[in-house]
Amino acid sequence: MAQRLIDRRTFGLLAGAGVACAPAASAALIENAPASRLTPLANQPYVPPTSLSTVADMYSRMTAPVRIADSGPFAFVVDTGANHSVIARELAAKLGLALGPDVEINGAAGVRAAPSAQTTLKLGARSTVKVAFAVLPQADIGGLGMLGLDTVEHQVVTLDFRGQTLRVEPPGRLWRDPNEIDMKATRRDGQLTLVDADLAGIRITAFLDSGAQNTIGNIALRDLALKRRPDTSRTGTVIFSATGQTIDAEIADLPNLRVGGLKLPNWPVAFADLYTFKLWDLINRPAILLGVDVLSRFETVCLDFSRDEVRFRLPRSGWS
Repeated sequence: MAQRLIDRRTFGLLAGAGVACAPAASAALIENAPASRLTPLANQPYVPPTSLSTVADMYSRMTAPVRIADSGPFAFVVDTGANHSVIARELAAKLGLALGPDVEINGAAGVRAAPSAQTTLKLGARSTVKVAFAVLPQADIGGLGMLGLDTVEHQVVTLDFRGQTLRVEPPGRLWRDPNEIDMKATRRDGQLTLVDADLAGIRITAFLDSGAQNTIGNIALRDLALKRRPDTSRTGTVIFSATGQTIDAEIADLPNLRVGGLKLPNWPVAFADLYTFKLWDLINRPAILLGVDVLSRFETVCLDFSRDEVRFRLPRSGWS
């Protein structure tokens, strides 16, 4: 009987075109990369992205170098919305990994069976560990692989949008940065859940998903939001899942997304009853997945799985 895994990865959503496409599989072998730093930036104020195309470019570069089976390093996305890690079929073949029994992956648009592969993983200064990857085509996952919650449990994941780095570090920080806003979080299937959030005054269950380009709400949230703002225009689009499946969605510009004491400016939100919302029994209650498009409005977002805490740093120059 196939083991059931959960993958919450979503792709695509180009609002201007009204269609979606998976990001180019641009992640590649990082030659002699000692850390996850990408392009060094000048010492200048961070300006949040102003378009989804800019977000897509930033998202494609927010990867961490990992060593697989003593080879690499390779650029993997750290996906805080996925319970299980995934490796590209092409990379698994290049490394000569033996394929094991099929597993069932629950993606954004449905369920898909995929072979598994067991191998070793080394991330940063951490010791080498054994990991059972699900194996999917590189074109579907948009790169060489994704690290899910099974590899970052009890770690601290920092998305540094200003410095263009992605760090996965062991816990241990005791001091508090006075420029950060701390929020306690609860767990749902291992994922950090922010309970203090609302959209247009509607209380919502919010999840942080570093493996998604775009923010997606469920239909219950859409209906309530549009009831309050019936003149809001909507555009049809498609969401791509790492499972290779798609689901129809709508995009609407809605203001007043609030997370804790932070209010965000107008930004397009996609709405669809993702299969993952069904798994969480959140079809009838307003819920939202906060993707990189919203997370990148901050200089840094730190997900501390060791303390069940999320820390945000606002841009020093304020909102763009």
